[in-house]
Amino acid sequence: MSERQTRSSRHLQPSQNKKLDKLLNVLIGIVVILIIIVATFVFKWQDDAGKTEKDEPIQEQKNDKEDVKEEPSKEKNNDGTAQKETEEEPTDETQTSEQDATIETTSDNPIVDKVVTNKSWKPTPTTQTGQHVSSYDDKSVDWAEKVAAVTTATGIEKDNMIIWRLQNNGGANSAIATVSTNDKTQMYRVSMEWVDNEGWLPVKLEQLNTLNGAY
Repeated sequence: MSERQTRSSRHLQPSQNKKLDKLLNVLIGIVVILIIIVATFVFKWQDDAGKTEKDEPIQEQKNDKEDVKEEPSKEKNNDGTAQKETEEEPTDETQTSEQDATIETTSDNPIVDKVVTNKSWKPTPTTQTGQHVSSYDDKSVDWAEKVAAVTTATGIEKDNMIIWRLQNNGGANSAIATVSTNDKTQMYRVSMEWVDNEGWLPVKLEQLNTLNGAY
């Protein structure tokens, strides 16, 4: 009886070993599949992370390009403004031309430091029409235009000017004005002539060293 059982157990042992081998193979297969799935997931995650990192520099690069494009436009505007300011400022040629037009001479009169004439002086625009009549009424238009001619020659504005004498200079269309600044640091005598339909034109500027005997 025992001999039969021994033979039976020996017969069943290979069968059990085969089942264990199959089970191990199945488990190994499952483990391999899990490894593949995990590895695939890891690689995919790394690829996504790499793409994200690559996208960010591209965006920054685009922003940098936009900034670079905007800056030249500002420089262009600045250049345009600078060009406009340059156009408004007197050029060296204009200043040189005005200096060339100015002639300074001396005078035998001891109260006159120098005599100045300038070819660039122009008549003060007039609003008067018809026959011109010279006026020495300080409320008249003609008087105001004479004072404007004095400002043109001396550079002294009306609110900083003392008019010591404004009178006829030997003819209906000529006049002479003796003026100074309010502080009397600048003193002048201005001769002017009337130009029909244009206005009073300064023709001579005398720089004085005193007002005594000037008018």
